[in-house]
Amino acid sequence: MKGTTMGIKKNKATIVAALGLSSLLLLSACGGNDAASADGLGEREGIDTVEALGGEEAKAQFEEQYAAALEAGQESLNIYTPLTATWPSVFEAFGERFPGIEVAPLQIVGAELDTKISQEQSSGQRIADIVITGDVGAVSLADRDYFEEYRPANAEKVTSDPQFSLENGTLTAVSASPRGLIYDTRQDLGQTPDSWDDLLDPAYKGKITMTDPTTDGGGMQWADLVLNADKLGKPYLEKLAAQDPIFSSSTAECHNAVVQGRAYVCLMGAMGNYLTLTNDGAPVEISYPVEGGNWATYWYAGVIKEAENNKAAELFVSWLNSPEANEVKAKAGHGPIVNAEGLDLPFENPAEVPLFPRPDLVDVTERQREGQKAVSSVFNK
Repeated sequence: MKGTTMGIKKNKATIVAALGLSSLLLLSACGGNDAASADGLGEREGIDTVEALGGEEAKAQFEEQYAAALEAGQESLNIYTPLTATWPSVFEAFGERFPGIEVAPLQIVGAELDTKISQEQSSGQRIADIVITGDVGAVSLADRDYFEEYRPANAEKVTSDPQFSLENGTLTAVSASPRGLIYDTRQDLGQTPDSWDDLLDPAYKGKITMTDPTTDGGGMQWADLVLNADKLGKPYLEKLAAQDPIFSSSTAECHNAVVQGRAYVCLMGAMGNYLTLTNDGAPVEISYPVEGGNWATYWYAGVIKEAENNKAAELFVSWLNSPEANEVKAKAGHGPIVNAEGLDLPFENPAEVPLFPRPDLVDVTERQREGQKAVSSVFNK
């Protein structure tokens, strides 16, 4: 199999159909918030609460956590994350299920996120209750003892797997965002980018954009995975560098360069952003190369140690891995980690396609830093 174009259709109706009737009821705006009060779980029209939360035992656990948060006066939740643009439906759904807690997400990423959390911790004036970010950023904060130990009862598969957790239980994987190649359907270069080798075609020279692979972020994550992939490795990166790729400042800018016609293909295509773009009518398509492997961005949640709203934050982390949350996240282009039995996704599940080999979570930062020198030399940085 050379590669696959992700199972995304170009009209919203097909995407909704792919999610199934249960998802339509769960996600549509007409579902509304039927919660009568903050004294109990909110009801969502047409949705069975027990099934949505993972069964009677899980429902009872959520009720207990919710009541504990409200009893402690925790009626708000401050979330620091880069996901505010793609997760508004996720935050809204949480608010419907737990109507006594108001979610306040702050869009913040990378070095700025690290600096802000560090300042809040050193001053003792903590605003953030929870951080949701990528692996390197999350591990860096966890290494400085900024997160409390918390292992959600509904995510034991995650919290016991070194690929997705730290031994001290301070991080929980909450989603896997598929990555692919987003390209401009208005431009015809003779072939669409369906494999990694397609990017090496002379017609693509100067028409590829990617986030900087020599600095922290998606570009470095991808370069590290390729560097350690048996079928690609440093030789592939050298060939790609000869294509004169254009470095973008962020994943969003990478997408924008394609939408605006300044590049043909964004190597860092993110499924959530792709869905947003196509829903807005952008002339783009996405493909999912599988030769040699592909990749996904795993997102991790950490509850800030001594956070003002720590019980509400723990509730949110648990809910993020519930069947209900997995349905909503799928709409936002994020695949599930656990509790997704029977879930129809409008894209290929990262758990079901060949992925580049990943190190254990505890080793992610060190491996990327070790490879940074080699990657920088390849791209003359």
